[in-house]
Amino acid sequence: MGYRSFFRTVPFVLIIIAWGLSGCSKPDAKQEVVASANGETIRVSDLRESLGMRGGAVALPDVPADRKKEALDRLIAVRLLAQEARSKGLDNTDEFRSVVGQNARGVLISALFRREAASRLKVSEDDVASQAKKLRASDNNLTENQARSQARRLAAEEKLRKIEEDMVAAARKEFPVFVNQELVGKIAKGEKVSDNTVLGTAAGEKVTYADTKKLLAVVAGGAHGGQDLSRNAAVLARLLDREVTGIALAGYARKQGIEGTEWAKAVREDLERSVLANILAQKEILNDVSVTDKEIAAAYAEHAQMFVRDGKKIPLATVKPQIRDFLMNDKRRKAVEAYIADLRKKAKITVKEDVLAKV
Repeated sequence: MGYRSFFRTVPFVLIIIAWGLSGCSKPDAKQEVVASANGETIRVSDLRESLGMRGGAVALPDVPADRKKEALDRLIAVRLLAQEARSKGLDNTDEFRSVVGQNARGVLISALFRREAASRLKVSEDDVASQAKKLRASDNNLTENQARSQARRLAAEEKLRKIEEDMVAAARKEFPVFVNQELVGKIAKGEKVSDNTVLGTAAGEKVTYADTKKLLAVVAGGAHGGQDLSRNAAVLARLLDREVTGIALAGYARKQGIEGTEWAKAVREDLERSVLANILAQKEILNDVSVTDKEIAAAYAEHAQMFVRDGKKIPLATVKPQIRDFLMNDKRRKAVEAYIADLRKKAKITVKEDVLAKV
């Protein structure tokens, strides 16, 4: 796992967190408001970010208009969900405070990166021309205009990677990191190590074996999978290095005075919105969603042709878990869509088509 993950906000089921930055070689529409939901605005940079252009740094003329509209609809939906969650007091719960608190380090890191990118990112016409030349050399079917539209994005992403790398280097220099490779080796061999044993340090903070097991469980999707990964010394060392580097980056962000800035405030607002949307979904939208054995049997019968292997019908018992998961996901999707549709009926939503065309 590379360092780039430090500069992306925590992923959530229903949301993509967006942010804006400046620094292109010519005036751009990224700060223009493209839509609003009950007075809460969405800027061009937010929409570009949700379409894969980090920071909304450059326009995306090669992205079809229908994809831009779909992405905008998702951003509007997330705002409506978060607003509804606040109206129900879900922002005043221990669960909300806990999740936001757990991501405090990420808020500092993301905020500093945004500030650095805003001041340092510059994409010149020479940068675009150089990238376009490479693209056309690798694909003769690209027109010059097609190559240039892609080139601006590639040039911006290349410069953003450099900004990230510089931040990591500066943080690790300011706050040296340490991972105890000897203990990592013992754990990988299955030797006993106590939970309070310190495996890594940075910026005055310690990472114990207990902390590491929790991280492994998250990466592996469960405690058992985490135990399996702990037997891989390389994976364990990378995970620890990533964790202590994150600590160093947060310490560096604090030293750079990012706390209390508008950058930090904006990142925290994005985080809170995503947390609220997910809490609302779990507590109210998806809470009663279930799949019965009768529904599973009906789906099995309806799609019987799909459950054949080597000319023989696969028994229902064999594919029952997969059918249950498929039906559950489908029901959850429909439940969320129906809930959002009701919110839209009550909401005041505006979309500026002329600005949407600039995305």
